[in-house]
Amino acid sequence: MMAVTLCVPPRAGELCAPIRFLLRRDSTVIELTSRHRITEVDWDPVERAVAMTVEITDPATSRPVDVRIDIIRPGTESDGDAISPRSRCVGHVDRDGEPVDVYGTYLGVVADEN
Repeated sequence: MMAVTLCVPPRAGELCAPIRFLLRRDSTVIELTSRHRITEVDWDPVERAVAMTVEITDPATSRPVDVRIDIIRPGTESDGDAISPRSRCVGHVDRDGEPVDVYGTYLGVVADEN
């Protein structure tokens, strides 16, 4: 799989920490650092969930952003919310024997609540 970013890729040589997310729902909103790269999407048979590995940069040096991850059967018509022109396919996986596509959508900078 080729690394995918939904916002801005990390700088060359920038240290990144790999984080593994278990996607237990067909649609999940996750807060990431703006500079990140998705490096792996696979099926975790023990957890019975799609797993996604994301390398994130230091949160002190990269703004937090919200992204939505959607798991969709190939060929399924989207209702317009899950897959938009801003969505990117981040991987394909067999979820418990069923092929699914995993899409990510950048939603924007996390709102400052102060």
